[in-house]
Amino acid sequence: MPNNQNTNRKTVIDYRSLLQACTREKDRVKILILKYIAETETASRKMVIESLDIRPSTVSKSIGELIEDGLVNELSVRANSGRGRPEWFLSINANRFWVISFSIMSMSLITTIANFGGEVVDEQILTLDKTLTASEMVSILNSLISECSAKVPEGTHLLGYGIAVPGLIDKKANLWRMVTRFPNMRNLKFEDITGFSDGNVLFERNIDAILNYCLLAEPGAYKKSSLLLHWGYGIAISFASNGSPLQSGGGLFGEIGHWTVPFGNCETQTIENLASVPKFMESYDWSGTIDESSIQRSIQEGFLSQGKLDEIHQIIAQVIRNLHLTFFPDIIYILSPFVDVTAAEYFSAFLSEALKPFAVKAPSVINLQYSTHSESMGMVSTLFSQSIGPYLIARW
Repeated sequence: MPNNQNTNRKTVIDYRSLLQACTREKDRVKILILKYIAETETASRKMVIESLDIRPSTVSKSIGELIEDGLVNELSVRANSGRGRPEWFLSINANRFWVISFSIMSMSLITTIANFGGEVVDEQILTLDKTLTASEMVSILNSLISECSAKVPEGTHLLGYGIAVPGLIDKKANLWRMVTRFPNMRNLKFEDITGFSDGNVLFERNIDAILNYCLLAEPGAYKKSSLLLHWGYGIAISFASNGSPLQSGGGLFGEIGHWTVPFGNCETQTIENLASVPKFMESYDWSGTIDESSIQRSIQEGFLSQGKLDEIHQIIAQVIRNLHLTFFPDIIYILSPFVDVTAAEYFSAFLSEALKPFAVKAPSVINLQYSTHSESMGMVSTLFSQSIGPYLIARW
């Protein structure tokens, strides 16, 4: 019998949201069966019936449709002795569907092609020029869409494209309004992206995509509230209640880097102007590329003294305190070149002490590592979760 305990298993569908949206029991059953097969990786029909306590006839109809639509394969496996009847096992058909994700980390555009099994089939990284205009960015994205779409093998289906970007996104107007790192780019129209008119383009703030990636990895996330603070090229938060990120139509929610604080005798400055990665590193004679993961490695190697790190940690700690007293999250994730496991422990201890007068429980503080996959796979999950629905409607 195949081994079901694969620690590298990836989840690319938000089954909880799909189940919540169900209005028919037989659709719910079909989703539960697909979820079970995806999580166990290989399962017999008998295992599905016994584990989910579903009638054999219902399981047979649902699995029949999943196989017919190519979402699931059923293969026979013979015992090692070669004797006896072979057992039949169900598994996800990983290459039935593909999606293409675009995400921006620092000044790099990361293009990821992933399949239904959560496997990264292809990935490329393009360094972007800070002088890019909206039309130039659209041209780059459309060129990559054409190039990547040609890589999708015959017999598979490309569900769509996902774009995860920093800055202000106006979902009502379908606009990427602005981002500080590209000062010449204003009001990029997502409708100019290839496939948008066909409903094949989804877009998110990159920080929401990262939080989505964290939530998928946390089985109990839907019972908690979670806050992600990204303190890097820009400074922003994403907040999820019961596993669902909050968003605003105009795109201003979470952009705390634009908060102003007193500076000097009579001036105010935004938090980003005072303490974002580019501003802070430039003030300490950083001459390298402003790439967050590279800066993190340099800091770990001692580029900044402990005293300078303590200075930025004190600023971050005060912001975290105020964020907690606004949102009261159960978990705070932090992604920053300035933060490591030791710093996260400091923030946790700081919050425990600072929150005592308010009689509230201090949250867990978790340090995140930089990964090109965190944004791209978060976007991949959103694409699959929002596009797979028609294939999960029962026809019997």
